[in-house]
Amino acid sequence: MRYLKGLLFFLVLANVGYYLYVRGVAAPAPPQPAPPAPVSGAIKVSAAVPPPDANAARCVSLGPFGESTEAARAEATLRSGGYAPRQRSAEGPVQAGMFVYVPIPASPAAAAMLRKMIKGAGFGDAPDVTGPHAVTVISLGVFNDPKRAQTRLALAQQAGIAAQGVERRRVATLYWLDVDLKPNDGAINPADLHADSTRGPQLSVTDCPAAPAPGAAASAIDVHTASVAR
Repeated sequence: MRYLKGLLFFLVLANVGYYLYVRGVAAPAPPQPAPPAPVSGAIKVSAAVPPPDANAARCVSLGPFGESTEAARAEATLRSGGYAPRQRSAEGPVQAGMFVYVPIPASPAAAAMLRKMIKGAGFGDAPDVTGPHAVTVISLGVFNDPKRAQTRLALAQQAGIAAQGVERRRVATLYWLDVDLKPNDGAINPADLHADSTRGPQLSVTDCPAAPAPGAAASAIDVHTASVAR
């Protein structure tokens, strides 16, 4: 009798265990994977912030052009290549010739000997003029052609005259082309635009000037209005 009671208890316990197993009540929770160990020196990139695009298009300025016609020719070349350049103008310094001169010694005797030497070398027209730094010098000429200026300078130096040359500049209107490069473009070569490098300033490629702040124009208008009202 005791044997039958034990067997009955064992069968009931087995049925209860099977029922719990089928329903998943007693199923053990699957082990959670351990977080990976941090790697020393690894870079963390947030998924919410994408990395910057290294090939993003940028704006470059090509110039300066001394004449609007030169800028127009370069603009036509760029448009034929699929670009949309924007022409702008600004005031800037340009070369206005080269001044060849001789410094005058402080000693009157040395100055007289220098003038005699200049005349003997064939420079008959060599007046005293105001030179660099507002100092009186002896002029050997002002030349629009740099090659002629270098020739005059070399002749004077060959005659033993300590002549010097300085570039003269003036303010003029210069022209620029602002171009939005394509994402995979390299640098623009000014020589590809068939610009005449012997005339006007030397062409270069720089970043476009920063756009003025949105409130800058409004502030300027307010100041002008206030000054007129006074």
